[in-house]
Amino acid sequence: MAGYVLYVVDTETTGLDPVACDVVEVCFCRIVWETGQEPASDIKTWLLKAKNPTAIQDSALAVNGHKREDILHLTKYGKEKYQLPEEALAEIELWIMDDNVSALDRVFIGHNPTFDLNFLRQLWKKNNAENTFPFETDNDNRVVDTKQLAIIIDLCTGRRRQMYNLGALAKAFGSKKEKSHRAQGDVETTVNLLLKVLEPLRPMLIEKFSNAYPEE
Repeated sequence: MAGYVLYVVDTETTGLDPVACDVVEVCFCRIVWETGQEPASDIKTWLLKAKNPTAIQDSALAVNGHKREDILHLTKYGKEKYQLPEEALAEIELWIMDDNVSALDRVFIGHNPTFDLNFLRQLWKKNNAENTFPFETDNDNRVVDTKQLAIIIDLCTGRRRQMYNLGALAKAFGSKKEKSHRAQGDVETTVNLLLKVLEPLRPMLIEKFSNAYPEE
């Protein structure tokens, strides 16, 4: 059986409520990592127009740097750069389906991915596209949190740390940190952290646990 296709994901939003607020930026990095080979990756970012102006929180925009007038298509720049959500979803689905695997073979990865997953599920729902959501993540199956990976390492080493935010972990594990609080920058930092943690573990895990699977 072939392994999973990995998708490292991050969103930037107009607030914290996935029902009322909107996704205005989303980045996916697709990673295919075959046994004995270097990981191959492909990254793509979309900017989306906000649908609910009343739910836009200035505190959220202050963090992610998006401008209210742009995400509402009140400027020429906004109209050119921020796609209508339904158009962006169609593009995202086509890009993801280019992996030629089913939703059961995709793994959703992030740093605190529950936040991003909840917003993306709502994004598909708001655009009447629930049935085409490209990930099978019920009960958080096939969802990986890089923060939890760090906690597992701490359990194994008998050590503990005070901070598990993305920047602190990137520094601690010596992985490259990209621009924070923009979707692509956070995705690239998460990918760097993920590979930094998994690369030394992968050969050992393959050797120790290759027989821990039922026969196909």
